[in-house]
Amino acid sequence: MKRSDFFIRLTTGVIFLAVACYIGVYLYNMFVNTYETTRAVSYTIEETLPTQGYIIRTETVLSEEGIAVLPIIGEGEKVASGQAIAVEYMNLGALETASEIRALRLRIAQAESARGPNDVTSLNTVLELSTAVNTNNLRRLDELALNVETNIFAVETDISMLQNRLDELESKNIGARTINATMSGTFSHVVDGFEHIDPGMLFGLLPSELEEHFNNPGSAMGTGKIITDFKWYYAAVMSIEDASLLTVGQRKTVQFFGNYNEEIQMSVESIGRREAGLCVVIFSSDRGVHNIAPLRALRADIVYDTISGIRVPKQAIHLDDDGNTFVYLQTSGFAEKVSVEILRSSGDSYLVRDGAETASPLRVDSVIIVKANNLYHGKVVA
Repeated sequence: MKRSDFFIRLTTGVIFLAVACYIGVYLYNMFVNTYETTRAVSYTIEETLPTQGYIIRTETVLSEEGIAVLPIIGEGEKVASGQAIAVEYMNLGALETASEIRALRLRIAQAESARGPNDVTSLNTVLELSTAVNTNNLRRLDELALNVETNIFAVETDISMLQNRLDELESKNIGARTINATMSGTFSHVVDGFEHIDPGMLFGLLPSELEEHFNNPGSAMGTGKIITDFKWYYAAVMSIEDASLLTVGQRKTVQFFGNYNEEIQMSVESIGRREAGLCVVIFSSDRGVHNIAPLRALRADIVYDTISGIRVPKQAIHLDDDGNTFVYLQTSGFAEKVSVEILRSSGDSYLVRDGAETASPLRVDSVIIVKANNLYHGKVVA
């Protein structure tokens, strides 16, 4: 009888412990183990090489004689040989007269503009005066006559006076001359003293020789300059290790920074001699010279490789006993083990090869299981 009681108590205790363990595991899974997934997204990584360098063009500085030169064309504008590009003033009086001429032209334009929209007002003023006269309404006659004088005759008188003064100044020889382009090309206002550095001087330079060229500017005097060739160059100082990833003749994307934030396709023209772990790499382009017309020293990144794939959180990557990498996908409510090939690491994610290339189930919009308890292939997860 006693033995029977013992077995009953033992059985009850085992059942109690099993229930307690089950409840414990259930509570653990509910409150401690969080099931997390994410969508597979396409991602691209650009691998870049940092550089510091100089823009070089074939350019000619235009001479300057007077005290001031005012360009009459815009920065980076194309010009033809013989085209007027600036006005040069030989003395202070000429500059003051030119300033007055510009001010008069502006005032005349403003007066004529103001006159245009008020044509209806002026017509109404005249009609009111005419009506008052015809009806012998003399009470407002003086007021209406003053309105006509103010709205019509005063404006016309002002414009006439301004125009007479403008004609008088323009008829004089104010000591100015027009500067014409001596050649066709692209005009720039900026003269920095390095225009004498010709593209042909760049090839074969050591990094120290390149820096020496740009540490000694020539005279920066001139009315501007004309870039006579569409082809321009970027002489970049790079490490030998980075330059070894490039090949002469390749076309690479160059991402400029600073005063010029643009991406441009450029050709690798030459890779120079080594010096203290560095070399000069020359890039060239025949596009967009008008955009870089005033620029000289620039930072840039050279995009040497572009890798595309699927971004996977590092937490979702697993290793099997053989060291192979894989992820779990949520597929039709089950966990599916899928092998992956890691291409690059990027922050808290890996870039892995798209399953569209390898016939793998991992594709864009696949549901990746980031974390879950006791995960295995075929486990019911949803």
